[in-house]
Amino acid sequence: MLLDLNDPKSIVAWWEVFPERHGPLLANWAQRRPEVRGAIALASQMIRANPRTAVMLQEAELRRAANEVVQVPPSHDEQLAREDEFSDDLACEDLRELEAVAC
Repeated sequence: MLLDLNDPKSIVAWWEVFPERHGPLLANWAQRRPEVRGAIALASQMIRANPRTAVMLQEAELRRAANEVVQVPPSHDEQLAREDEFSDDLACEDLRELEAVAC
């Protein structure tokens, strides 16, 4: 399945696959990526407006609250995102070391 973060229908279809995991990911992306925030907000409205997906949302929230969600290893994309964050942290540390040596 391909996810188009600019298309609310695509976002809803992707969310339906695994609401417990995809809901928090979408919330995180909406905070970090302003270019897709509008489409994610529209998708959220569509999920709440549709009786079938609204029930799925309630069930996912209950499972998350009850901590019944099975721990799933991070996806390939999530692993790559963490590596990028880690390399950014290392770059900052290298800069601090260079600044300390220069002084």
